[in-house]
Amino acid sequence: MEQQLWNKVVLTVNTTEASLIDLASNLFFELGSIGVEVNYAPGYLDNHPNLFGEIRDELIQSQLNHDTEIITFFEDEVDLADIKAELAMIFGELPFQLEQGQQEDEQWQTNWMAHYQPQMISRFLTIVPEWYENYQARLDERVVYLDPSVAFGTGNHPTTKLGAQALEMVLRGGETVLDVGTGSGILAFVAKQLGAEHIYGYDLDPQAIDSAKQNLLLQPEQSNIEFSVNDLLVGITHQADVIVANILPHILVNLFDDAAKLLKPNGWLILGGILEEKSSELESELAKRGWQLEQKTIMHEWVSLLLKKSEA
Repeated sequence: MEQQLWNKVVLTVNTTEASLIDLASNLFFELGSIGVEVNYAPGYLDNHPNLFGEIRDELIQSQLNHDTEIITFFEDEVDLADIKAELAMIFGELPFQLEQGQQEDEQWQTNWMAHYQPQMISRFLTIVPEWYENYQARLDERVVYLDPSVAFGTGNHPTTKLGAQALEMVLRGGETVLDVGTGSGILAFVAKQLGAEHIYGYDLDPQAIDSAKQNLLLQPEQSNIEFSVNDLLVGITHQADVIVANILPHILVNLFDDAAKLLKPNGWLILGGILEEKSSELESELAKRGWQLEQKTIMHEWVSLLLKKSEA
């Protein structure tokens, strides 16, 4: 039997900065990669799982100048020139190398799947890869099933965990939730598991919406969850009890006014995707627009903000 040949692309870059590695990994997924493996500098992940998106916070200064290797596989040959141009925009002046070759299957897909185990992302929430068909949940455990081979968020990243934990704090059952920048749909599914009645997920990228719809089919509860292509909250009329947005800060600022109009009295705004160094500037802008910060949570170098609209 002839073995499957995969097109293997290896990126080596002189950094271990979490946000840059995440952006590069996400780029590969967006270009059609069927899997990404991240190998950090020696010692960087001592006693810590080597999973995409899991970034250890005890990063010492001496490790900042070490290389990180990202190995990714495609079914078809890719244009390295185009990828290099995209990576240059991410890494700026940082040196990097990009190589392409072929590799026989050698059960690579099976080995890749072994990296993804069920993971608890909050007190009651667990993300389970779709191939764990007989996963036995605890009585108080809420389970979200995902296909990790589909891009746009697998639950490993701190920003996703922070968003899920914030939803766990504010949802009591029966709410309407708007998920802006839904990606894989993970936070929409979390909201459903926590008792939200109606969930609307929006993303500007049609591929992300396709990913979310595929993952929706894996969920034990699929009713009243809708995904659609949309630019933030532009043109949306659904009144919401909770709005959650896990996207970059320079994009987040563009939804503050629409969010204020759509939130019901005493509604919650949950913001994620914020690097700690960018948080103060964003908090100042929120305060200027009448938002009241109720809680700020930091995980590794990422920040989640929980806000209410100040009553006039």
